[in-house]
Amino acid sequence: MAQDDDGGPSGGLLSLAALPVFSVFFLWGFGTGALWMVRPLYAYSFGGSIFLVGLVSAFSAAPRMFGAPLAGALTDRIGRRPVVAAGAILHGGALAAQAYTTSYPPFLALELISGFGVAVWVTGSSVLLADFTRVANRGRGVALRNTSMRVGILAGPAAGGLVAEFFDLASVFLFIAATKVVIVAIVILLIKETRSRSDNQVGPESAPQQKTRLLPDLSVFRTKDFMALGMITLALGLVTQGPGAFRTFFPVQAAAAGLSLTDVGNLISASGLAAMLVALPVGALVDWRGRKPMLVVGLLVIGLSLFLVAGMNGLLVALAAAVAFGVGEAVGSNTVQTYAMDLAPADRRGYFLGTWQATMNVGQLIGPLVVGALAVPLGIPVAFAVIGVVILATGVATAFFGRETAA
Repeated sequence: MAQDDDGGPSGGLLSLAALPVFSVFFLWGFGTGALWMVRPLYAYSFGGSIFLVGLVSAFSAAPRMFGAPLAGALTDRIGRRPVVAAGAILHGGALAAQAYTTSYPPFLALELISGFGVAVWVTGSSVLLADFTRVANRGRGVALRNTSMRVGILAGPAAGGLVAEFFDLASVFLFIAATKVVIVAIVILLIKETRSRSDNQVGPESAPQQKTRLLPDLSVFRTKDFMALGMITLALGLVTQGPGAFRTFFPVQAAAAGLSLTDVGNLISASGLAAMLVALPVGALVDWRGRKPMLVVGLLVIGLSLFLVAGMNGLLVALAAAVAFGVGEAVGSNTVQTYAMDLAPADRRGYFLGTWQATMNVGQLIGPLVVGALAVPLGIPVAFAVIGVVILATGVATAFFGRETAA
């Protein structure tokens, strides 16, 4: 994969050289969509407890907080491709083993390995994409990555359902593991290493610096830019990405508003479809209009969607909330990923992005817990309204104090 002087692909984002890169993102999303369907059902089959289902999600998210920084540091040391392949192998191997579990404890323990593999893959692939793009086209590159994954996520549950129908739930885990084998093959055979050799070159003049770098270097995180990035990332992580507080509690609130399970499923699909449709236009706007205004727009739209959930009283309001959230998530998530890649120093890109990813994982972990804790005494509508205020306040702070990184 040849690169130009600015660090981007010489053939462009739609070249043959880019096809393997975005194909692995599609395959990962394809497996993720199937996994979101089968994992809660399989966990529930062991004891019929909703608590056990939630515990699996927590075990999946927990190792990502330390796995992401570790994976980021390794991408700087040994390269991007080995880390991306290792993440797919760890995740796929754990899934294959889960297919043969016959009780809940080993299934739960394997979820730790699976979640760690996800952290390794997500971080490694993000660093690879940052190398593959440059400032001028990075927003569109992130949008293409996220669109590829969303297409896979939309198709994955249908494929997983067919496998479960013809075989059983356990076979779906093996099916998803097979997609990881294909990903590893593509990474090894069709994607070239993107880490610059000069970034880790050791010579007489760089020996003291290299020796110092063996210890954790926190200087890149003691800046106003990273504080702003961390604030935005944590706010987005509360409700977006993975299960998140929105996906965890929106079905419950929709059911309380009198909507059927079919309605809830259609609303979640509508949210995903809205996010997929706006992703590419948003990527273009991120490159043309800048990161900061799009971050503000994304945060404000997400905040609006949370207030709509708080006031949900029928199908029309629920549809507006779901679509607004899908649009806001696409705008906010795409832009904050681009913003983080811009801020990452070239010689420590993996280390920076891995630590930043851990901030997102913290938000994902505490978001459902905060909403749940508020919902017990106050109700889900009030809990969503409180988080909505936090999101809107973050948007206002970004408008006043955020720094534009696009040229």
